[in-house]
Amino acid sequence: MAYIVQLKHLINNELIPDVEDHIDELFEGIANSKEPTAQERLDLEEMQALRDEYKELLKELNSGEIDEEEAEQLYTELTAMREGGEDEDDLYFDEDEEEDEDDYDEFDIDNEDENY
Repeated sequence: MAYIVQLKHLINNELIPDVEDHIDELFEGIANSKEPTAQERLDLEEMQALRDEYKELLKELNSGEIDEEEAEQLYTELTAMREGGEDEDDLYFDEDEEEDEDDYDEFDIDNEDENY
């Protein structure tokens, strides 16, 4: 039940408010320019859709449609995205892992090989 509670808190107190702030900023930009660009309209639609997805997720959490295991997975993914905008593949990258300089030797360019 801990991840369900944490996920609800994350969505209610952080994600939805952040998206709504971004929507407000987009509306302000549109109001200032009088005529929205296609990109501004697209951004606004995407942010509104994201807000609606978060609200739907909350409904599913409150109705019990999402179990603890799924809540943990969603919480982990959402916090990882929030913290760094990382791709899903980057979630498993160990930043503390030391790199060996020799790993890049095959990519070193010699002065002689400038004529690709």
